Amino acid sequence: MRIEIKLRPAEVGTILPFNYNYEVYSQLLEKVYLVSPELGKEVESSGVDYFTFSRIMVRKRELIPEAGIRVLSDDVSLYVSSHSADVIHAIAEGFLDDPLLKIKDATFIADDVKVLKEPELKGPVLFSTLSPILVRTVKFVNGRMKVWDLYPDDEMFFDKLRKIMLMRYSSIYGRMPENKEFKIEVLKFKPVRILVRDTYYRSSLMVFKYSGSPELAWLGYETGFGEKTRYGFGMVKVIDSEQGQEGQE
Repeated sequence: MRIEIKLRPAEVGTILPFNYNYEVYSQLLEKVYLVSPELGKEVESSGVDYFTFSRIMVRKRELIPEAGIRVLSDDVSLYVSSHSADVIHAIAEGFLDDPLLKIKDATFIADDVKVLKEPELKGPVLFSTLSPILVRTVKFVNGRMKVWDLYPDDEMFFDKLRKIMLMRYSSIYGRMPENKEFKIEVLKFKPVRILVRDTYYRSSLMVFKYSGSPELAWLGYETGFGEKTRYGFGMVKVIDSEQGQEGQE
């Protein structure tokens, strides 16, 4: 299930910082707690990523080096997706009760929240990322174990991604999908680095063709592809004039 949240800058000339993932995650979680403390506790303490969210889509903007993005449009969009309708309902109701979203000195007001129509994921699907995909592994460097962020030009990326998706599916549904195989053909990707709290993550904005397991395609659409999706990684949209409802930001 997926929603679009339309956010209006509280002030003219609002500057959105470049790194805001943790602030958005924290406040989405706060919205869940506001509506259902029990559900909020479950989502926060679970080892499973219950939801993912997009980058904040600013349609008209000006880049301010060392500061962020000056918002020139009347509103911006934030997409939130989850396999759990309860989580999405709680976030939507939370914004109705408390419409503010604060990111450092920038304040936004939620003017509208709407549920988006689900696409059809039949056959090969062309996906584009609304937030970058994060895939990590552990490598030995100079005799020590080190966490290593992978890009799609590394063959380990795809094997690790498949394992991540299978583990999440099993954790959510208590079983493995009937079809455990899928293939990704990357058409283009752009490496990006995002700061979450005190850690930088190297991840990839991508356009890719997905074929294979429909169960894992839905899992990726609803909860994101890759790791740390609760922090705003791995959200995708369908690129198709009839199926893709999130637009072409």
